[in-house]
Amino acid sequence: MTEKPTYPNFDNLINQTDTEMQRLGWTKSQGREHLMKYYGVRSRLLLTEDELDNFLLYLQLTDSPAQDQGGF
Repeated sequence: MTEKPTYPNFDNLINQTDTEMQRLGWTKSQGREHLMKYYGVRSRLLLTEDELDNFLLYLQLTDSPAQDQGGF
């Protein structure tokens, strides 16, 4: 298993992305697909703090639940 990053804001960012993914109705699989497409990784644990913050902002700015990830 990948070690958890050590930057101070990590847990907060993960919790916020969890909340936003739940709001959008994203499955873990949809989250992984997005991470692979835009960041080339399958886990938020592999993102830098800036990338994780960017992912959170993307989720916050997305208004409707994901129907088909193909349109991203």
